[in-house]
Amino acid sequence: MSAPASPMTWRQLLSSQWLLLLAIGLWCWAVWASPERAFEALGVSLRTFASVLPLVVAVMGLVGLIQALIKPERISRLLGREAGWRALFLGALCGMVLIGPAYLIFPLLMTLHRQGARWAVVATILASYAVKIQMIPLEVGFLGWRFSLARTLLTLAFAVPFGLAVEWLVEGRNSHRRGLCSKE
Repeated sequence: MSAPASPMTWRQLLSSQWLLLLAIGLWCWAVWASPERAFEALGVSLRTFASVLPLVVAVMGLVGLIQALIKPERISRLLGREAGWRALFLGALCGMVLIGPAYLIFPLLMTLHRQGARWAVVATILASYAVKIQMIPLEVGFLGWRFSLARTLLTLAFAVPFGLAVEWLVEGRNSHRRGLCSKE
């Protein structure tokens, strides 16, 4: 039988739940300042939460499936350092076809990183996520094909260098010395 978990200290609670505590504190201040508007805001918040809850549950299910069904070695082989440039270009392609709001993409990307994807791939996916292939016809309709083509090409051209720069900043200078894109 395992020992019971020790209770969370105030410092741990503040550092792990600071955003929630800030939101509660601001709402309490709003109740003091204008109770009617604060409760109206609470209603809007609850409706918004209820509308995104199915998406959040679906993404968490997808994250769980990835962790259970795809071995970390496979993700590392496809999206890790040993995959070299191929992983970065695969990340750029994946980013362009991903759909959904960013707050649902982040848990998926963190799961991929924990399973072996390198930081450069994660950042490249996020950079190329701005392209959204399925939205290009709409973008062309409103902004014109020249704008859409220029934005798409520039976004993709800078996605991989951006990913490498983020990895260099996150991992420090040592990762650059090991060879950012070499097959080790």
